[in-house]
Amino acid sequence: MFHFNSIHMYGIIGSAIVVGAISVFLIKKFNLKSFGGENIRLISKEYHKGLLPGGIIFGLGWALTGACPGPMFALVGNGVQVMLVAILSAIAGTFVYGVVKDKLLG
Repeated sequence: MFHFNSIHMYGIIGSAIVVGAISVFLIKKFNLKSFGGENIRLISKEYHKGLLPGGIIFGLGWALTGACPGPMFALVGNGVQVMLVAILSAIAGTFVYGVVKDKLLG
């Protein structure tokens, strides 16, 4: 994707954004209900100043490893042992966030 050799990933992401935007519009406009008959509530979330740097760090990690976080375990099982570094880094980052979370949100 980041070599710009193919548009397929941009097409997938772009179409997901379009489908999501249209879906939210239709849910709001027609007050649609879930399959169970419950009202669908779209709750606004407040912006937190850590979202942008957190998203940038996450995106950089994703770009540098060259792999989506989901299949990293499958890549290790397929012999791409360097993904162990990415997995251990993700676990370490999650642990550090858990330790400092109260200081960040306070």
